Amino acid sequence: MYEKMKTLVIIPSRLNATRLPQKPLVPIAGTPLVERVIQLTSSFQGDIAVAVCGDWANDILAKYNVEIVITNPETPSGTDRVYEAYKNLGKEYDYIVNLQGDMAYFPSDLVEQTLSVFKHLDVDVATAITPQNTDLENEAIVKAVFEPSAENPLYGVTPYFSRSVVPARAKQHYKHIGIYAYKTKALEKFVTTKPSALEQTESLEQLRCYTCGLSIGAVIVQGDFFSVDTPEDVQAVEQFLTKNNL
Repeated sequence: MYEKMKTLVIIPSRLNATRLPQKPLVPIAGTPLVERVIQLTSSFQGDIAVAVCGDWANDILAKYNVEIVITNPETPSGTDRVYEAYKNLGKEYDYIVNLQGDMAYFPSDLVEQTLSVFKHLDVDVATAITPQNTDLENEAIVKAVFEPSAENPLYGVTPYFSRSVVPARAKQHYKHIGIYAYKTKALEKFVTTKPSALEQTESLEQLRCYTCGLSIGAVIVQGDFFSVDTPEDVQAVEQFLTKNNL
């Protein structure tokens, strides 16, 4: 079970996104996206690194206490980039958190809430979900199958994720939030396992965990969450920030 051990948060951030070119530099209410993600992690009491493919982040992030780690631009996925950055740092950690670099808004304690899964469940990977019963047909919203624990129903195992509406007859559905906390050995096992057919069909990287025998647990979190993939997403988060004086 989880104890207060050495944890590293890595934010993979790449410029060559297809739908939103130079995404990390896109201003969100006047602040570059990558900088906003750093600001939102300010309450985390641990090491933070940003995994990038060049020196474009140096000036933007110089004022923050974060490591900037150069990774290979040919690295195939965000999780592979996280592992590469961890190895490049040359330091030992018990837990590695993959906080996706397109998370334009999330509660400031999201990292701590995700890590708390390890206090309640004996799992290899921890993530976060939030209740959602609208817009379920939208394939951009990843749905999580959630089985709550008897001891604390805010925590439970997630036996599947899908872009489809699952479970089909559930009264409550859950949206998956873009954060993963790995035990270090679990992350190593993940990146050394080939993508599965199921992962490729759903286009959901986390499904590889089931192929290589890794268990995933989740915590139900409340709050507002915005990830940015398109110009329309940028407009939506800026409208939210303005409306809530954030």
